[in-house]
Amino acid sequence: MSATTTPRIRDAAGYAADSHKWWVLGVIVMGSFMSILDSTVVNIALPKLMSVFSADVHGAQWVLTSYLLALAIVIPLTGYLDETFGGKRIYMITLGLFTIASALCGLSWSLTVLIVFRIIQGLGGGLIQPLGMSLLLREFRPEERGTALGFYGIPIMLAPAIGPTVGGYLVEYVDWRFIFYINVPIGILAVIAASRILHEAPLHRDKKLDGWGIALVAIGSASLLLGIDNGPTDGWGSTWVVLELALGIICLVAFIVVELTVKQPLLELRLFRSLSFTTALFVTLIVQVALFGATFLLPLFLQDLRGLGAMETGLLLVPQALTVAVIMPISGRIFDRFGPRIVLIPGIALLALSTYRFGNLSLETTNLQIISNLMLRGMGMGLAMMPATTAAMNAVPRQSIPRATALTNALQRISGSFGTAVMSTILTSRQTYQFATLAQTQTPFNFGVKTMLAKAQALPALNYLPPPYFHQISVLILYQEVATEAAVRSFDDTFLVASVICLPAIVAALFVRNVGSRRRGGSEPVLAE
Repeated sequence: MSATTTPRIRDAAGYAADSHKWWVLGVIVMGSFMSILDSTVVNIALPKLMSVFSADVHGAQWVLTSYLLALAIVIPLTGYLDETFGGKRIYMITLGLFTIASALCGLSWSLTVLIVFRIIQGLGGGLIQPLGMSLLLREFRPEERGTALGFYGIPIMLAPAIGPTVGGYLVEYVDWRFIFYINVPIGILAVIAASRILHEAPLHRDKKLDGWGIALVAIGSASLLLGIDNGPTDGWGSTWVVLELALGIICLVAFIVVELTVKQPLLELRLFRSLSFTTALFVTLIVQVALFGATFLLPLFLQDLRGLGAMETGLLLVPQALTVAVIMPISGRIFDRFGPRIVLIPGIALLALSTYRFGNLSLETTNLQIISNLMLRGMGMGLAMMPATTAAMNAVPRQSIPRATALTNALQRISGSFGTAVMSTILTSRQTYQFATLAQTQTPFNFGVKTMLAKAQALPALNYLPPPYFHQISVLILYQEVATEAAVRSFDDTFLVASVICLPAIVAALFVRNVGSRRRGGSEPVLAE
């Protein structure tokens, strides 16, 4: 008998009481893995796209930026679309739109066309994760959600590690178009599976779309993301960056005012009245800032300073992802049985410790040392990421889950982008400072300078040069040495900042509770405490 006709046994509260919920988990994991893998695969193909379409860095960057802007616009609509038209129906449409747009991206004949198709892809991809999480949470009781989200988190952690390796291979040995084509068979399978496995929740046709809310949050989120994205490259004092950030903040403040006054808000900000939800979400966002910031730094160090290729870098990141994949389901089970603090606090502490240890990176650091620290970091991520999200979702009434997942995903996107931008800015400023500091000590009387000049003079190729040329080349070699050392020190400084950012999350984790847990009989939480 097919999954569409098999009776689905449910308990009095409406949760799935049979194995059907695990099939739902499989469907959601498939869609989430596809959308996250795509974003990381495309990142690695930017240099190739610049070459194919004869574009500069700024033009090629819009392949990524356009996708992020589409996400910022569509994610807040998740709750309304879910409740009004049905989560299953919208999820299937979302998967279909993402799959079709992926095929069109692969067929692109110009950079402009590719950017347009990426916007369409983002409109579909932006809904996959929040809708998937909403559908998943409605199937599992609060005391089962830790385990469920532990398994759900595996593709979220695996895809960023596998993405650079897969993308690097396809771009180098096959064709850049296949970084988009690989989504097509996965997307088709996901749509078929969703049509047969997922079931529809009761609809609420009386819901009205908050027009002012969608306009303000779309403009505000897009402007804020643009400002955050452009800040590290154009400078935070740049006129356009200041205007983008100012417009984003003004619109989002106005959005908050509107959402607190309308009867049917786009995003349910009243959820912040729950101390349990707010505390758990704060932990999630802080971890996101530190995690995405540090994740941005390491590949940059390995490729720019160590000279590794994209595939080699991706392979170094795989052990971390595998560690996360092993730890997440275990941490989910521990969460369900003993509550959030027993996994959150050690997880954030390990995340902070491993990030701090990256503050001692040098060009002599071996791959084995990097991998061992990445595995330690993977343990921290596996323990901290999903339990914090689960605690936040368990503090929300079941009927508010679609709005809660929309709110959570929107804030996570912004915090992840913010973390990357902050780390990029700190890295640039520290590199300037470290170079200036080191340059002051490089005098002819410095022992290191004397040693370097002696080595340069011993090079056979320089022995036959006239003295003026020898001097110029020696200065260039010295400049390169100072610049490299300054870059290494700037990475170390930025990793140390990222580790410090984790500390407030440890304090907040002490106050995270698991509302609606087994110890309270699985009772539904109320909206305000």
